[in-house]
Amino acid sequence: MNFLIFLLATIGLTLITTQSYIFRNIRETAKKLNPTLGKLLKCSQCSGFYFGIIIQFIILFKERSDIIFYYSDIYYLLYGFIGSFICYLVYLLIKPLIDKYD
Repeated sequence: MNFLIFLLATIGLTLITTQSYIFRNIRETAKKLNPTLGKLLKCSQCSGFYFGIIIQFIILFKERSDIIFYYSDIYYLLYGFIGSFICYLVYLLIKPLIDKYD
């Protein structure tokens, strides 16, 4: 169940950030301030990687009852890769709809 929550949360956060009208001003401002950050916020694959790490960190934080975190967890990196792949795949699937209705 956590994996499904991870996938849906990562996809949702990535698509909202990279494609939505709500974040358009933020993307444009970020691009003016730092072109690399602007590219990051526009790229579904790049954002999916970082949002995957963030979402997995939140899920692991919720599951662990103690305060001590194990920063050596390889899961952060692995879930970043999974998030990147899934978000880019979903983007490619919905890109025709975005182009048609945007």
